Amino acid sequence: MNLFSVLHCETRKIIRANVFWLMFLVLGFGPIMMGVGIVLSSGAGGIHWEQYFTELLDTLAPLGLIGYTFIAAWVFGREFSDRTIKDLLAKPVSRPKIVLSKFLAILAWCLLLSVYMFAIGFAAGAILGVEGGSASFIWSIFLRFLLTSLLYIFVTTPGTLLANVTKGYLAPLGLILIIVILSSVLASFGFAPYFPWTIPSVFQSTGSLKLGSIMILAYTGVAGIAGTFAWWRYAEQR
Repeated sequence: MNLFSVLHCETRKIIRANVFWLMFLVLGFGPIMMGVGIVLSSGAGGIHWEQYFTELLDTLAPLGLIGYTFIAAWVFGREFSDRTIKDLLAKPVSRPKIVLSKFLAILAWCLLLSVYMFAIGFAAGAILGVEGGSASFIWSIFLRFLLTSLLYIFVTTPGTLLANVTKGYLAPLGLILIIVILSSVLASFGFAPYFPWTIPSVFQSTGSLKLGSIMILAYTGVAGIAGTFAWWRYAEQR
């Protein structure tokens, strides 16, 4: 089997799962509630798109991190929890292709969710009467949000490694809780540019990153990817 065939099988398996549609339901509900809260808190003076998107995306991006980390862990961990790992390994395909197809499926799913969340947030703002803005501004803020989402997706890879090592997706759920707590604490002390899971939020706010932050982000993502490939290459999947 070539990579495209493996990716096709992986994609079909994901789409048929209830979790796929549940993630769209949950992450679609968030932008609506946040949008309503932002508009209602703006008072009688109304709110413009710049302020609306600044407040919305600053809270929406971390929500995406929780969703992306869960997705990354679930795509790998479900093979163990559903006891389908032996059937998967019995297929005439190399393990690196299996891992790569899963990473590509995670990337596509998470990016689709990112676009979906932005669209829901934009639609909510339009319905609620957010004023001002321009097509060029909305496009630029969308691109920044998409890049931020890519950075968040990149640092979900340690979660995939943990899902494989623990042979399930429950341990990564604990990792998500730890990340959320540490992100809040470290950001309050000014360490957001040095913690891998808060660095994307820095980019969302400023539009740029320092070299140190980029290196921390790169090492974290690459370590998760390399570790996952190595685990599938050398570990026994029982």
